[in-house]
Amino acid sequence: MKKLRDYFLTGLFVLLPIGITLWVVITLLTFVNNLVLPYIRVFIPIPDIPGLGILTTLLLVLATGILAQNYFGKKFFEWWDKVLSKIPLVRAIYSATKQTMESLISNKDKFKKTVLVEFPRENTLSIAFVANEIEINNKNYYVVYVPTAPNPTSGYTIFVPEEEVIHVDISVDEAMKVILSGGLVMKNKINYL
Repeated sequence: MKKLRDYFLTGLFVLLPIGITLWVVITLLTFVNNLVLPYIRVFIPIPDIPGLGILTTLLLVLATGILAQNYFGKKFFEWWDKVLSKIPLVRAIYSATKQTMESLISNKDKFKKTVLVEFPRENTLSIAFVANEIEINNKNYYVVYVPTAPNPTSGYTIFVPEEEVIHVDISVDEAMKVILSGGLVMKNKINYL
């Protein structure tokens, strides 16, 4: 009976991530497929071809990116930001989403390495990213960013003496996965460098 239970649990642990992944991918693809296609069909009669909505959405995103990078597109989107910033409920959602995207895109490649620091108190380690190095009164400090979970765009910027920073063998991408998952996705052993 114990062997049967172990087989069942093993099968569950193998199939559950696969099932959830398939469900999320199918839901996401269905959502993207139906994102713009129904609105285009109002103006142009388009046949029901599988994946056409996804292709249309990708082309729309690409065209928006091209538009946003030229002079007139930048002016248009600056005006659009001003319009949206005047609408009470929309302003909060739009600005939060925009700040999150800008922060994730701009900061991901700027962090030099992942370290551990004692934070928020002694004998407690937190994952931090080295943003810069600085000298204060002839003493070397690391300027580190300690992100909060599950929203890594909020966190703390602290100055830590060089000798108190623990260098580890975790990449910035791996550390982001740990933070976003609340520590659930993490390798079992971390080595000091």
